[in-house]
Amino acid sequence: MGRGILPLLVLLVLGALAALVARRWLDVVEVRGRSMAPALLPGDRLLVLRAPARIGDVVLAFDPRNPGRELIKRVTAIEDSGITLHGDNPSASTDARTFGAIPTAAVDWRVVLRYWPFRRVGRRNLR
Repeated sequence: MGRGILPLLVLLVLGALAALVARRWLDVVEVRGRSMAPALLPGDRLLVLRAPARIGDVVLAFDPRNPGRELIKRVTAIEDSGITLHGDNPSASTDARTFGAIPTAAVDWRVVLRYWPFRRVGRRNLR
């Protein structure tokens, strides 16, 4: 193996490991519905971080009615019985008013940044 190949292979392996670690703690999602309008609109793309939820945070949670589906909602209460989630747009949201508080373990991603569309990039209305 040539001298120039080994450093390149090391960089590739380190890059792959970094991507795996980042994927465990960071992810991206796209908003589909209007339950969080006007804060979030369909087509908004979000960076989410695996972190505990706090009151006021916008989070990604498993839908208690269909665990294969994810919801983007705002945390309105955290109690021993679970976390209460509400959409900012009640007329277009299925949330705690329908399914009640959900287990804390069902909420492990916090929205940290909207990265698309460009004109809406930032943290505005995410906390």
